[in-house]
Amino acid sequence: MNNRVVVLGVGYKTKQSYKSSENVFLSKNAKVNIGAACARKLAEAGHNLIIISRTPDKINKVKEDLLALYSDRKIEAKALDVLNAEEVNKFFDKLDKDCHYDYVHSAGLGAGGYHIPDDNPYLAFEETPLDLPTKEFEVVVKSLLAFVRGFLPYFRNQDKSKVVVVNSMSGIRPYPLGFSHSSAKAGLHNAVRSLTLELNKERIYFSEVNPGMADTGFYDGKAVIDAVKEISKEFGYNYQDLPQMSPDEVAEAVRMCLESNAHILEVNMVSEGQFPHIGA
Repeated sequence: MNNRVVVLGVGYKTKQSYKSSENVFLSKNAKVNIGAACARKLAEAGHNLIIISRTPDKINKVKEDLLALYSDRKIEAKALDVLNAEEVNKFFDKLDKDCHYDYVHSAGLGAGGYHIPDDNPYLAFEETPLDLPTKEFEVVVKSLLAFVRGFLPYFRNQDKSKVVVVNSMSGIRPYPLGFSHSSAKAGLHNAVRSLTLELNKERIYFSEVNPGMADTGFYDGKAVIDAVKEISKEFGYNYQDLPQMSPDEVAEAVRMCLESNAHILEVNMVSEGQFPHIGA
């Protein structure tokens, strides 16, 4: 039987100096997100992939650049809106019934097309738009519901299935300026725990990877940098530069969860130098 790992939330950011001929995984002018880093790490380890993003141009570019590095892999790219039920249903209707599937869920706000001012989710309570908590929650939790539900008929016909959810330390560690972001990620954390308990007896195993700051370009904007520096002071830290891990480190944890013979429930990880207060 053919094996596929489906990776949701694959993307990258580029600088103005980036040229389209450059491989996004190798260029100094591009930064891949955690979903893309997971795709590369899994391709490197020998897995065949279906990668998903909202933006057709970007997901096809990631596929092209992955195949340039790993030409012997089978890699499919799908562009779809994860909150559009019709698009999600069409995706599952067209899946090869003879494949074995595992799933990596790495959804974020970009998947829902919602724009936050200055791309900064770390907002003071009184500055938080009323619709932002709902939008953040919907993108990460509703999409998980839709995709796990879509995979369920396939999973139930497999001897064993694994789902790895890339969440965030924000989901288990509240902090100032985190009303919306921490609330949404906490909702995802508890959704994963619920699914773990509900589907474990059917040999459908859920793992959660909770990274802190990763160098994906998310923390490059001034508004985000300033907000995180303020947050850090509440924990006795005074960052001059934000300590960030490589997204490859997160991807390695995801790979471990997928390949381990154990059921790894949760991995909490922060960059060296980041405040490690799991429960705040």
